[in-house]
Parts: sequence; structure tokens; C-alpha cells
Amino acid sequence: MKIFKRSAFIAVALIMSMALLSACSEKPKKENQATNATTAAKSASSTDLNKAKVFTDISITPKSFKLKQDDTFKEKGKTLTVVAMHIENKTKDDFGIGAGDFYLLLGKEKITTHGYYDSFGDVIKPNKALDGNAYFAIPDVKGEYTLVYHPVNGPKTPKLEWSIGAPTK
Repeated sequence: MKIFKRSAFIAVALIMSMALLSACSEKPKKENQATNATTAAKSASSTDLNKAKVFTDISITPKSFKLKQDDTFKEKGKTLTVVAMHIENKTKDDFGIGAGDFYLLLGKEKITTHGYYDSFGDVIKPNKALDGNAYFAIPDVKGEYTLVYHPVNGPKTPKLEWSIGAPTK
């Protein structure tokens, strides 16, 4: 069973690597985008940021939701953001997790992760933790976001959700 889990994790890691490499070919962005700091500060106080939630003895805590300045990002009508996370494996087995297991919701719109060179993805040993970043290309519209953990190969219903508000600078 462990061989199957490791093989599945390696396959997912290879697919994510290919996605990351394809994202590296974008041209530099020339214009700088900003957000309303007062709105972001107001929404940050009423969010689930820094609140741990547990899924089968895996504790996941989104730490921050921020705009990411990157002159190589060039998707018209979108802004690059980063969600910093802390994940703890409180089980007796290795646990594989990656940025691709998360997505954002803006209303009913589902926003999948954006491949980026330091997006996290690893196998966490028992009683160990992982800190990493998940990147999202969000539309240039203001709104309150929800972060959703739903493992790629997991069941349809069990998932965790955090209200993370709007990104800050």
C-alpha cells in the first residue's frame, strides 16, 4: 500500500512540475496593481486566517493571503496572490499534500492554484510540519475569498473551508 501511495504522489509531483514549467514562460508584467488597504485591513480582522482546522488528524492553518509582486506574471485581468500555510501531520503515517489540493472560491467561481516555482508539495512525516505557499491568479475584482482544501484524489464531500477575505499587500 505504501508503494502505491508513493507512486501516486510521484505522479502528482511530476504533473505539478510540468505545470510549473509551463508557467515560467510568461512575459514580464509592466503595470503595477494595487488594492484598497483599508478594505483589506477591515476584512483581515473577520477572517479565518491563523485558524487551524483538522482533516483526518492533519492540521491546516492558512497564515496569510497577500498580493504577490512578480514582474513575470502576465495574465490580463488577473492578479497573482499567495496564501502562506502551515500543515501538521499528527498521524502515524506519511501524508502527501500539495498546493493543488486547494482552491479559492469567489462567490461560485472556483479558482485553482497557479503553478509557481516555490508552491509547496511534499510528503510530511508523522508528527512533523510543513510551511509552504499556494499561489492563485485571481480576477481583478474586489471580493471576499474562501480557501478550500479538497484533496485531488480525495472523497467528494469531506473538505475544509476558511473565509480568508481579500488579499493584502
